[in-house]
Amino acid sequence: MTFFVLFFFPILIFLGSWQVIRGIEKTDIVEQHYMNKSLPVINEKDISLINQANLKYRTVNLYGEFGQESYLLDNRLYRQEAGYEIFTTFETSENNLFLVNRGWVSKEGFNYDEDVQIKEQLISIQGLLSPFTRFGLNLVNQNYEDTWPKLVQQIDYEAAKNDLGLDINNSVIQLSAGSIGALEPIWKPVDLKPSRHYGYALQWFGLALVLICSFFYYGFKKD
Repeated sequence: MTFFVLFFFPILIFLGSWQVIRGIEKTDIVEQHYMNKSLPVINEKDISLINQANLKYRTVNLYGEFGQESYLLDNRLYRQEAGYEIFTTFETSENNLFLVNRGWVSKEGFNYDEDVQIKEQLISIQGLLSPFTRFGLNLVNQNYEDTWPKLVQQIDYEAAKNDLGLDINNSVIQLSAGSIGALEPIWKPVDLKPSRHYGYALQWFGLALVLICSFFYYGFKKD
């Protein structure tokens, strides 16, 4: 029993502490998201003048046109319905290339040409600048298809850079609902709320407490 406790108690404490740290990190992200998105809207020229760290979750206006390259991010559930999140390239009048998350569309009766594709035209769009980290999850090495649109399980910056070119911006535009080309917006700054992480931490610490109580009960009880 002693060896059992010495082995599992540190593991439970570590897991609980890790969840607390994750909860604190998520809290900082959520607070920054709500604070920055309430700031005045910036334009494309302002992007180069503002510190990169302060650009996160700022609302930006861009003028340009959507490209013909789109990723269909698979396995995106919304209201218990399977669908895709659509990521389409957008080239600005300043010749900067962004990837735009246009939102979610249902798989049922999905037709790319009718439901998603946009005619080439110069337009203004508005959206949040979000970090280009990883969207979706793929447990195996993924090779993108050669033709567009591309059905993918995961989108990350390095893969997109190899696919679209080195000039792709390291921020993803989360398209506002009122912009041309917008679909159902489901993006959130964090996948799990901070409270979920604190709840998991409470479970791990609770198991550690049960383990210690069991140890003393086992040690002091009579045969």
